[in-house]
Amino acid sequence: MSAAADLIIRNGTVYDGTGAPPRQADLVIRAGRIEAIEANSTATASREIDAGGCWVAPGAIDIHTHYDAEVEHNPALTESMRHGVTSVIFGNCSLSAAVGDADDIADMFSRVENLPRHILERWFSNKDWNTPAEYYAHLEKLPLGINVATFLGHSNLRLGVLGKQRCLAPTTLTWGDKSALRTMLSEALDAGFLGLSVDMLQWHRWKGFKYNGASAPSHYATMAEFRLLADVLRQHGRVMQATPDAGRRHLIPILAMLSSGIRRKPMKLSMLTSLDFTANRRLGPLTQRLASVINGLFRGDMRFQSLAVPFELWSDGCNTPVFEEMHASACLMNADTRSQREALYRDSDWRAQMRQEWLKKFNSSFHKDLSLMTVVACPDGTLVNRTFADIARERGTSAVDTFINLIAEFDESIRWHTVIANDRPAYLRQHLKHPYIQLGFSDAGAHNRNMAFQNSHLWFLRDAMLNDDAMPVEKAIWRITGELADWFGLDTGKLAAGRPADIMILDPAALATDLTGPQETNDPGFDNAMRMVSESGKAVRQVIVSGHVAMDNGTPHAQAGKQAFGRLLRTQLRG
Repeated sequence: MSAAADLIIRNGTVYDGTGAPPRQADLVIRAGRIEAIEANSTATASREIDAGGCWVAPGAIDIHTHYDAEVEHNPALTESMRHGVTSVIFGNCSLSAAVGDADDIADMFSRVENLPRHILERWFSNKDWNTPAEYYAHLEKLPLGINVATFLGHSNLRLGVLGKQRCLAPTTLTWGDKSALRTMLSEALDAGFLGLSVDMLQWHRWKGFKYNGASAPSHYATMAEFRLLADVLRQHGRVMQATPDAGRRHLIPILAMLSSGIRRKPMKLSMLTSLDFTANRRLGPLTQRLASVINGLFRGDMRFQSLAVPFELWSDGCNTPVFEEMHASACLMNADTRSQREALYRDSDWRAQMRQEWLKKFNSSFHKDLSLMTVVACPDGTLVNRTFADIARERGTSAVDTFINLIAEFDESIRWHTVIANDRPAYLRQHLKHPYIQLGFSDAGAHNRNMAFQNSHLWFLRDAMLNDDAMPVEKAIWRITGELADWFGLDTGKLAAGRPADIMILDPAALATDLTGPQETNDPGFDNAMRMVSESGKAVRQVIVSGHVAMDNGTPHAQAGKQAFGRLLRTQLRG
């Protein structure tokens, strides 16, 4: 008789992550891998889980997170684990922790991802790596709760090769610069990085002495530099993750053409983002058509990342990511103190510029519709639960002037909420069926006061279960597991004999009732500062990572973050 297995999951409805219809079966797990999937298994194990009435599926893959900093403090990454995520990708939007000194990394992340700089300083205080390969060696030593994979950030690559002064300004690259950029990127790809993330979005700015408010280093690159690095990715068969600039939309098709496979090998390109923007309903269909043209006519391999839930945003006065697209409000974010901001509030020229930029709608991603912006907290309680437009009508002033006056009066203590995109559920279900849309873009690990999409994949599965116009559940599960694993080259995402045992067990009855949108909580890891989280109740019964039960009935394992359950996923894509 063979020795007992480590774990058996019995009586579950098994979705294998390939899109195939489900079947009733038992999973036998040994040494971190699935040994067998069979009906009525006679095997024995040291632990058995009765999954009767539940779905047994591969753990979800979150392809767009910014856990680069938080993984140093909380390697369990429980904020994603508890929603059934077993693998995350970070290093997105040109930002990673792989290259640069601790202060520079903190300067990049603190403003772009709206994270407290003093906390980032603390988390990176023991930084012990200098190269991409050393960074991966460091990650492998962390007691990861779930699996991680990363991109090399282009901003960090430029910082490492060009130095701070040159990377934060338009720079003519020498032959030596180009050679060094190619060499460092190639070394990262040889170490197993998924690829390179680049960024053109002017919202993303540096925070710190002397260069405060400068665009992220990736923004200063030319298209020639992007093409240079795309050739390296193409040769290695790797991925470029790209964040284009919504304010310079003419550059999006130019960037997309990097994926073209005419007379060359196509390059995998995963681009942000395809959303149903309230400010422009044409953008979602346009991104679908662009991807279809690139992949069809130009033989590329391009995808647009999309969010599967409404894009809800909470903001503190002018402290909000979307206000970086206006110069006047970006100046407020450059200010380190309230007194500095109050000087701007009193400045008539600043007020005039803010008003002018607010009323300008062309090339704006944020809707700027004050009738859709609701006050949710304020020292003046009479304003709470009212839109800025309603308050303006009562006061007999224009909506934009009312908004400016209230921001000037209350600064960051007036908190408001709005929905930027994906506010039409039926349209969203159809949008997410498009073959070139990738399910992702949670931004987990960033913008903690602004948003919380960590359980968006569960909402996607809930919609598939409850709505006749959604895709079948088995295909929805494939889209958040096996499809992503295959495209990014990750050794996870499917249930089959010999595959890693990365599994989520879902209760469909609780999935229908227990999910919530973003909520405010206090996080001890952020010095008890407020952090927005999403909740999934009892929808996720168990999370198994590499054969370990990392979460059981909503409670992370006592050793999560102390014992390594997860692993570093070096890409399997090759040129």
